[in-house]
Amino acid sequence: MSNPSTHSLPEAAALSAATEAWRGLVEAELKGAPFEKKLVTRTFEGVALRPLYTRATTAERATHFAALEQPPGAAPFLRGSRAAGGRWEVAQEIAAATPEEFNLGLRSDLMTGQDCAVLVARSPVRPEGLEFGGPGAIAHALAGVELAVLPVHLDAGAGAAPLGRLYLDHAAERGVPGYKLAGSLTADPYASWAVAGSLPGGASAGLDGLAAWTEWTAAAAPALRTVGVDARVWAEAGGTAVHELACALAATADYLRGLRERGVELETSVPRLRVAFSAGPQFLMETAKFRAWRPLLARVVVALGGDVALAGRAAMHASTARWNKSRLDPHVNLLRVTTEAFAAALGGVDSLHVSPYDAVFGGGEGDGMARRIARNVHALLAEEFGATFPIDPAGGSWCVESLTDDLARAAWRQFQEFERLGGFAAALRAGVPQALVAMAAKEKADAVGTRRYGLVGVNVFPKPRETPRLASASGSPHASAVAASSDEPITPVPPFRAAAGFERLRDAAAHAAVTGAAPKAFLAKIGPVAQHKARADFATGFLLPGGFDLLAKQAFATAEEAATAVAASGAPLAVLCSTDETYPALVPAFASALRAARPGVILALAGLPADAAVRDAYAAAGVDLFIHLRAPVEETLLNLFKKIGVLS
Repeated sequence: MSNPSTHSLPEAAALSAATEAWRGLVEAELKGAPFEKKLVTRTFEGVALRPLYTRATTAERATHFAALEQPPGAAPFLRGSRAAGGRWEVAQEIAAATPEEFNLGLRSDLMTGQDCAVLVARSPVRPEGLEFGGPGAIAHALAGVELAVLPVHLDAGAGAAPLGRLYLDHAAERGVPGYKLAGSLTADPYASWAVAGSLPGGASAGLDGLAAWTEWTAAAAPALRTVGVDARVWAEAGGTAVHELACALAATADYLRGLRERGVELETSVPRLRVAFSAGPQFLMETAKFRAWRPLLARVVVALGGDVALAGRAAMHASTARWNKSRLDPHVNLLRVTTEAFAAALGGVDSLHVSPYDAVFGGGEGDGMARRIARNVHALLAEEFGATFPIDPAGGSWCVESLTDDLARAAWRQFQEFERLGGFAAALRAGVPQALVAMAAKEKADAVGTRRYGLVGVNVFPKPRETPRLASASGSPHASAVAASSDEPITPVPPFRAAAGFERLRDAAAHAAVTGAAPKAFLAKIGPVAQHKARADFATGFLLPGGFDLLAKQAFATAEEAATAVAASGAPLAVLCSTDETYPALVPAFASALRAARPGVILALAGLPADAAVRDAYAAAGVDLFIHLRAPVEETLLNLFKKIGVLS
């Protein structure tokens, strides 16, 4: 494709004029509503998602589009590291309590699409991982697996040497020489440090171990990757795509410098790098994130004095996100992981894990159906959707390329801030990335809590009368460790899951229902359908995410009739549903009749008068709260549950 910076002035002028004409037509249709407010979406990264992208949008991105001129497999690897394209590894993790259970699951999965073995050791980062209690654990986990053919990926946590040597010894006992082994045996001391809040021996000791393991493995098993960077830690703590990229860059730069100081040169360390990202829900942003990574890595490698070609030999792994998954209406997770996996595939990952829909509550076990469906997502993308047919399928999209450039620039700026602090270890000690991610998590939590960000089945379109399935111990989030003073204590990074607050409400409602006291809300719909329907529908959508049992079948002609029905129902909450025009007469009458018939009922008004004096008058008449578009839904429901005794 041609570089947009080379277009002639007449062409550029014509394109600009056409774009302006289009915008004029759109603004006329908006009838005075602001274009930027109605049609431009600001992502959590602060990037503007626009309704139209053209060459004019990208006219000032000459550097990015010069990189796009390079074919796939050529530096700086914007278009991926594989010149011939091809499929990613189906790198499904298997939830299992013991090595023997893991082996049964693996051998079954290898017959139906899995093409590598993924072992995750239990660690602060991965508390659901396998506990390798002794030398026999590796043998049991990989019994019957042809090690000379099947890549094995072992995420060992802070230090890989103990488990890695057991694996290599096991391979030797089975007559498989090290040079035939493929896959990875990685350690990521910084990720463990960030999650646990401490690191045995501190950062320097972690780098010592990583350097020794990398150097030894380069000779003993030269195809194995040893340097892990788990950027998922930052995404699953609530961080944005920019935070994930910047933290991955900063950790990588620290590791490459630290290993070189310990005698491991870039020619050895970079090809043994495996970086893991989370594939989140914002499809376009996530596709752009994966595409942005390799050019950013190439820039770091060159800055450290290495050959840019080395960046193309590093591996990129992805796992579908956890932070946006829910125990509520869990089959929706199937749809979420499909779009997330598609973004990773378009972004050119080397390997991919698609979480089973029930993984958020410790699933993926049982009869294996959830695992099978997750594994089949890979096959659908590759075989039916055709994601592997073109090389670099997203390449040349004005939207994706623009977003890729936006993310890369923002991530590089943040990376430079970490560098100015003295590198990523220094930034972690100062708590800077932790604070950035905590702010992003709060913004996401607020967006979900107010329903500005919708989670289907959770805060929008919940499944009525659903009994939430509780999380098992294996699916529970990691706990922060108490750091010893000699282990460089830092502020730990807590896990974040956006649905957790609503899940707590639904759990409480389900528990109350079991005891015979399900939380009820009466929708007092007054007047004809045209008068009350809009507000009644809104109130229904507002209350159902908390698990309220809604009494809303009947409409009433008068306020007094409605108040009598509320009192007879025994519901602790009544929501008056009508219009702004009828409220001045209805509110005092309904509130007075309700207080007389059944004192103590909480009275909510569906809607929020614009005039503060009117709101004050309604409150004086007996309205306890207003539910409206700007109301914090989760916080409001939590307060209601406390008032009616569902939660203490």
